[in-house]
Amino acid sequence: MPRLRPANDERFAMILHIPLTAAILLALALPAAAQMLALPIPPAEGQNQISVKVTPGLTQTRKLPTAALRQARKDMLAGLDIGDDDLRALADQGDGLAALRYTRRLVASDAASASDIAYYGSLAVSTGRVWVLPDAVAAMARLDPETEPAERKKTYLAMLYPHAWAGNALALDAVIDLNGEGRLFGAMSEATRQKILEQGEKNGDGRAALRLALPLLHKQGRSATETAQLQDYLKRARAAGHLAVATTADTMLALLADQTAGAAVTQ
Repeated sequence: MPRLRPANDERFAMILHIPLTAAILLALALPAAAQMLALPIPPAEGQNQISVKVTPGLTQTRKLPTAALRQARKDMLAGLDIGDDDLRALADQGDGLAALRYTRRLVASDAASASDIAYYGSLAVSTGRVWVLPDAVAAMARLDPETEPAERKKTYLAMLYPHAWAGNALALDAVIDLNGEGRLFGAMSEATRQKILEQGEKNGDGRAALRLALPLLHKQGRSATETAQLQDYLKRARAAGHLAVATTADTMLALLADQTAGAAVTQ
C-alpha cells in the first residue's frame, strides 16, 4: 500500500476529527434518488479551479444580429451596467462574459430557476469562466430529470465532461453523481464508468472510486455483481494513498462485511 499523504486542503485537519463512520451514515441516510451525495473529503487544492475552454463563444460584436444587442455588448465591455434582458440575450448568442454576469444575477435572485442557473452557468464555464461552476453544479443537483429540456442537458454534458476529464474534481464529482438510474443524465454507460475510474486514478486521491461506491453501499437488495463492484471501488479508494479516503474506504469495507455477514445469517 502506498504511503498515505494528507490532503492539501486546509480543512483537512478539521475533517479528520469528524467521526468518519458518522459521515458515512449521514450520506447513506440520504434518499436513494438524491442527485448529489455528500462526501466530506475535499479534493486537493486547485482541482476545482481547473478550466477548459470548450468553446470560444461570441468574440466579435459585429456578429450580433441586431443593433440593440451590438450596443448592449459595447456598453457591457465598457464597464456599464446593462439590463437582465440584454445580458440574457447576449448569453443566448454565446457571449461568455454576459453568461457569467447573468448567472451571478440569477444566483443572487430568489426568483431564479435552477434550470436557468445551470444553463447559463454552463454557458459561462464553457467559455473558460470556471468561477460559476459550483453554482451550475449545485443547480443541476436540483433539477428534475423528467422535465429538464434535452437541449439543456446536452449543454450540461458538453461543459461537464471536458472539465472532468481534464482533472476538475468538482466536475468529476458531478459526472459521477448525475449519471445513474433516475438521475439527470440517466443510466451510466460502461464507457463513462471506465473513464471516471481512469480520471480518478490520474487525480490520485481515490475520491472518485469512493464516490462511485456510495450509491451502491446505499442500495437495498444489491446483486452479487454489484457487491463485487462495490468492493472493487472501495479497494481502489483504499489503495489511492489519501489518508482520509483510505480510512473511509476501510470503514465502508468493514460495514459491507457486516452487511454481507448479516445477510448470510438471515438466509
